[in-house]
Amino acid sequence: MEQKTFREIYEALDPVPPKTKWILRIAKATMRSENAVRMWLSGRQIPDLLVQSVIAKELGVPVEGLFPTNQK
Repeated sequence: MEQKTFREIYEALDPVPPKTKWILRIAKATMRSENAVRMWLSGRQIPDLLVQSVIAKELGVPVEGLFPTNQK
């Protein structure tokens, strides 16, 4: 099974209200703002490794692959 990225998990959610709840859930779990979560979704920012591990735990997925980069 291929791991989904942070954005792919978000995009797979139902229309706006559940997505808004999901953003609030991630913001609360990471103790960051909704705006920060939206920046992560847009790819404009990437959370630090500690926050990534909190997100992975909250979503029940491996941390690897949540925030892929173009670096090799």
